[in-house]
Amino acid sequence: MTVRAISFRPDEATRHELEVLAELRGVTASDVIRQAIHEAYVAEQYGRARAELAEWRADPAYQDEIAAVQEEMSDLRAW
Repeated sequence: MTVRAISFRPDEATRHELEVLAELRGVTASDVIRQAIHEAYVAEQYGRARAELAEWRADPAYQDEIAAVQEEMSDLRAW
């Protein structure tokens, strides 16, 4: 994989925050930026998963399927 440089022009407050985070974490500013992007990416994926789950829970067909599976499981417990 070829690494590509990206230009980043922080304002004064962001530059300060970046320097502080790098010092606190014991990493470079580039590492902090990579970590922040990764953290945002993971948060986005979890958000999408939550939204998909909410759609499933609101779907009557999905709820019917859950009820059917629970009934089957209840029948199996009887044995």
